[in-house]
Amino acid sequence: MSGTRFFPGWKVVIGAGIGIGSGSIVFFPSCYGLLSAEMAKDFGWVQADVAKGASIFLLVQTFAYPLCGVALDRWGSRAFATLSIAMFAVSMAALSLVGGQLWQLYAALAFMALVSAGTNVVSYARAIAQWFDRKRGRAIGLAAAAQAIGLFIMPLVFHRLAESWGWSRALWPIAAFELAVALPLVALLVKDSPAPYGLLPDGAETAGKVADDRDPTLGEMLRTAVFWKLAICFAVMGMTIYAIIPNIVYILTKKVGMSLGEVAAIQALSGLATLCGRIGFGFLLDRFHAPAVALVALAMSAFCATVYSTSDAAALIVFAAIVNGVANGGDTDLMPFLAARHFGARGVSRIFGWFLFAFFLGASVGPVAFAQLTAVYKGPATPLLMLAGLQILPAVLFVSQWRKSRASATPGLKPA
Repeated sequence: MSGTRFFPGWKVVIGAGIGIGSGSIVFFPSCYGLLSAEMAKDFGWVQADVAKGASIFLLVQTFAYPLCGVALDRWGSRAFATLSIAMFAVSMAALSLVGGQLWQLYAALAFMALVSAGTNVVSYARAIAQWFDRKRGRAIGLAAAAQAIGLFIMPLVFHRLAESWGWSRALWPIAAFELAVALPLVALLVKDSPAPYGLLPDGAETAGKVADDRDPTLGEMLRTAVFWKLAICFAVMGMTIYAIIPNIVYILTKKVGMSLGEVAAIQALSGLATLCGRIGFGFLLDRFHAPAVALVALAMSAFCATVYSTSDAAALIVFAAIVNGVANGGDTDLMPFLAARHFGARGVSRIFGWFLFAFFLGASVGPVAFAQLTAVYKGPATPLLMLAGLQILPAVLFVSQWRKSRASATPGLKPA
């Protein structure tokens, strides 16, 4: 490797970014609102009808993530990701054929959620973890940053297509992009491991401490205390993020008195901050102890919730939204990074799928719980303070893993 200037592992990061940036975790949150509004107008559906479709998609995909780990162990990142991209395109074609029956919408969304879970970070984490060790955090962060770019671009493209061709035909060019662009590029660039090419992680010339041949079974991983502690941490993080995001219009219009235009501008800034957080937290994870980086993300989330609860100052609200966006960007980095650090690069897909399950399980609880608490306390101020206080739980659990995270290179796994 002495004469090589460009480490081929970065091609894997580029391919992963292309797959993630056009995956279902980008398409659904950025386009479903536009899509469902057009469908509701055409078929006479009400908001509650299409909202159920969103819940079905999120629930099915939540349960699909652990299954991805099994498939990734069998087929590897490249094969499973390309298969998932192809099936995602098929599911979009199926969605375009939905008629006026709600069950057709629900069935199409359930099918899309099931077959497209592998288009997201979970499929690429294993390959990146095997190509990188010392630079793993920044590699994951750069690949995951493509999600934020996709969230910016995809709704603009879909809206333009839907205006010109209608919602049904607008899905076909996106499906074609998946098949003609995303799939071949992922197949070309994503390689499962550097070993078949005579390479080592990070381009190291000798194995030394870089080699990580741990490959614990799922049962061994689930019997460790660290798995359950981290799962609880990520569940709280998911609950926190999704308690605020769907309710942000209510929070800022009812409590602070902002207009919808002002809220939209704040959300745009927060989205840009999320992109910075994806990259920034990746670099921090390579340079600092992972629990310390997690504590920074939790402190940022607590700060934002506290400011939203106690302040009416526009400048402080904007600053809090930016801070929260950066914090949200760290979650996608932390899950695969800690999965690989504690359980080995070869076991990352298995355990990361379960971390995603915990994250989205918390996410499914967050919006409903927050709405119920605002009804009980006659406004969002107290629930937001409760949300800030809730960050103490994952903070304590991350601190409890301080020494274990430092000693993660040891091959043994200590049962719970």
